[in-house]
Amino acid sequence: MGVNIWVNRRHLYLDVYHKGIRRREKLFGLVLSGDKATDKETMRLAEIARAKRAQQIFSEEMGLVDPVAGKQSLYSYIEKSLKEAKHARRKSINTVLKHLKDYHGGGCIQLSQISGEWLKDFQDFLLKKLEPSSVKTYFVAIRAALSRAVKERILTRNPATGLEHIKVPESDVVWLGPEEVQKLAETPLDCKGGEDIRRAFIFACYTGLRISDLTTLAWGDIQHSPLQITKRTQKTGVKAYIPLNASAWAVINDGALHDYRDAVFPALAKANRDYKRLRQWATAAGIQKHIGWHTARHTFAVLSLEGGA
Repeated sequence: MGVNIWVNRRHLYLDVYHKGIRRREKLFGLVLSGDKATDKETMRLAEIARAKRAQQIFSEEMGLVDPVAGKQSLYSYIEKSLKEAKHARRKSINTVLKHLKDYHGGGCIQLSQISGEWLKDFQDFLLKKLEPSSVKTYFVAIRAALSRAVKERILTRNPATGLEHIKVPESDVVWLGPEEVQKLAETPLDCKGGEDIRRAFIFACYTGLRISDLTTLAWGDIQHSPLQITKRTQKTGVKAYIPLNASAWAVINDGALHDYRDAVFPALAKANRDYKRLRQWATAAGIQKHIGWHTARHTFAVLSLEGGA
């Protein structure tokens, strides 16, 4: 193992020899000017970089933590994970970053400085302004980032290990019976895009599709032999095969020919799909339940079980 400073056309590099492989790593911004005093300072900075790089390699060989990587902030470390995160997780990770910025010192605290006490204080800070369920979701992202830092030998242990998990009261599961689904099917939804919202919700009751998949459902996702949906889901990225029964097919079958790229519910993506509209629709249908888009998935699960699945 060896790390030396190498000069080529006044540009400074690190000449790294490690595990039988030699490579040159450019020290960006470090260039010799010909001025004696300036070049002396440039070489001093290059020597600092050389020593840090040698320390990193030594730590790797000895199975020790990386002291240099430990100086990066929690914010920047989590931010890097956005590129690798699944689409469904990016929103919660972005929200974590926002709250880290809002918390005193959260935007710049180094990974090596994080303690269980700091995490507890940050958790309490979030609980003062957010629901426990939201805080629990955000701390899943933080715990995952710290666990990854341990695997990458940036930390020796996860400081969140002893942190008590947030207890979230179990919510009541809302679902609809066959008669209630029929009432909604027969009740118009009077708003912009209302017809597609109505059809999509009823369709979800028969298929279990999430709102994210209803919004992106195209006619090319519908197979006719056998009659089923073949779609890669937005949340998990897993390809799902969902049989279409007669009731589900009747909701979308308009007897027309469609381009495979056309949306099944074209107005759904542009429509206002908030819970308030759904609950007003349910009230108009004579249903006194607080329904949301996930209610349709619960309904599908219950109806499937009652049907012998």
